[in-house]
Amino acid sequence: MKKYLSEFIGTAFLVGAILGSNSLAMNIMGESSAAHLAHALSIGGTLMVMIMVFGPISGGHFNPAVTISFLVKGDMKLEEALPYFISQILGGIAGAVAVNLMYEVNAFPVSDIVRDGYGQYVSEFITTFGLVMIIHILVKQKSESIHLAVGAYIFAAITYSSSTAFANPAVAIGRIFSNADASIEPLSAMAFIVTQVAAALVSFQVCKFFIATDIIKTKPKSKSKTTRKK
Repeated sequence: MKKYLSEFIGTAFLVGAILGSNSLAMNIMGESSAAHLAHALSIGGTLMVMIMVFGPISGGHFNPAVTISFLVKGDMKLEEALPYFISQILGGIAGAVAVNLMYEVNAFPVSDIVRDGYGQYVSEFITTFGLVMIIHILVKQKSESIHLAVGAYIFAAITYSSSTAFANPAVAIGRIFSNADASIEPLSAMAFIVTQVAAALVSFQVCKFFIATDIIKTKPKSKSKTTRKK
């Protein structure tokens, strides 16, 4: 139960940071580079802290695409992964609703912001691919800095990608229930989710090259027989 609650809370805070920082930045600074950087920093920092806090409990996925990659790897069973998916999606929606209440707007709106075009899908594929790759390689290396790497990567991905790096199906679903500029309408969200899941699966297949353990089989040396001359 602790694992699922951790995934719920972590994903809720992540989506809350995304929509909340976007709303505040737009109110204070409007459409500016500074607003975008503040938005990215809030998301990267929140994700970093959530992974540091909940990573030892649930693994700190907060992302169905990441969970799917561990399911395919064999580190999780389907009966364990399904509650993760549910917790992450509900957490994403809860985070969006919390921000709506915080800014005193409609608690359950449905976004009408369309995000489409091949550039957006390429962006989502690349950013999700990179996220899953980083996680699996660092897990293999038993790194103690995964939270730092993931937070820094997402911060950077938001600043350079055309889609602003959703890279997370639970985030895409949560952002449906908002009227903020960072929201997304349902059909666009579904297209993003398909792209993200595909990227996660491809990324894990590529990661196999880096995380596979090389097993060198050596044949035992045969004992040489010596014969004594009589």
